[in-house]
Amino acid sequence: MAKVVKLNIKPDFNFVLIALVSSEPLYRIGWLINEHINIQLKEVEPINIIHSKRQINQEFQRFAFTNDTETYYLVNNKSENGVLIEEQKQVDFWLKIESLNQINSADLVKNIKSIKDINLAFIVDPSSLKSKQKLISFDSEFEDS
Repeated sequence: MAKVVKLNIKPDFNFVLIALVSSEPLYRIGWLINEHINIQLKEVEPINIIHSKRQINQEFQRFAFTNDTETYYLVNNKSENGVLIEEQKQVDFWLKIESLNQINSADLVKNIKSIKDINLAFIVDPSSLKSKQKLISFDSEFEDS
């Protein structure tokens, strides 16, 4: 009889997650963030998720930037077929920052809040979200072209 081994692997949610509310489109928010925090977000492959209950494909547009120590992802929270993080329906975009160095997230949020086209920006604890597993899909490979 074959022995069944179950692995209990917990994903690492060691990153900064910032919720953004704005009526601007994703490309404009990306451009504004590039200007204010001096990065170069570029459009990459969208995230495709199959909604488990409704059995539909959801596609969320995504921008990304990476350098030697940091990776930034800017993702739409809303698509034609639903919401990425369902318990945060009021959020329009997610900015996820993975860094090898310590980030002063309060200063970063303050800088983002200074952008006149962003109505609201706040830090979210990823582990507090019911849909936190979807945050891992931000990390799928992208080509920096």
